[in-house]
Parts: sequence; C-alpha cells; structure tokens
Amino acid sequence: MTIEEPIHVSGPGWLAARCVSKVPYAECRVAAHTSPVYVVVPGEELFSAPAVAYMLTLMDGAELWARNLATRTSPDRLNPVLHVFASARERLHQRLHEHGISH
Repeated sequence: MTIEEPIHVSGPGWLAARCVSKVPYAECRVAAHTSPVYVVVPGEELFSAPAVAYMLTLMDGAELWARNLATRTSPDRLNPVLHVFASARERLHQRLHEHGISH
C-alpha cells in the first residue's frame, strides 16, 4: 500500500506508520508499525526532557518486570537484559545533564 499525504512538521522529530486490522485473527487483531523516519532540522536537536522522564519510568517498569515476573529459559539470561537497561538509563541521564537538566 502506498499513502501520499502532506505532513506539516514544526521541528525535529520522527514519523512512523501504524495499522491495525478491523477483523480479529485467532482472537486478536493484527497490527503493524514501521520503523521511524527521523526528521532532522539543521541547528536543532531532537530532545525532549519530558519524553526522557517518561522513558526512564517505562524502563523502570520493564526492568521490574524482567527481574520479578519474566520467565527465563536459564538464570544467566537476566544479566544481559539488565545490562541493556543500565546502559540505556546511563545514556538518558547523560543527555539530561548535557541539556543542564537536574533530576
């Protein structure tokens, strides 16, 4: 399917397409989501402190789920997952500091 639609973009950001079936398949709806297409504006950075705060909250919940509720095929599967959370959290904290935002 091809969709041609003009979109007004006021600054840096990203766009993605999403669709969901109207008719359930095997008792659930089928959905699809594209990868993002990033909009770059020279001289402007794609950064949102409220979005970073929200992502940190989501990551805290996901890590809690991974630690306490997720089913693991082996005990050694948890540490690599926790490392991903720690690395992402560290990078988001760095971005906040780079923008002079204390937290």
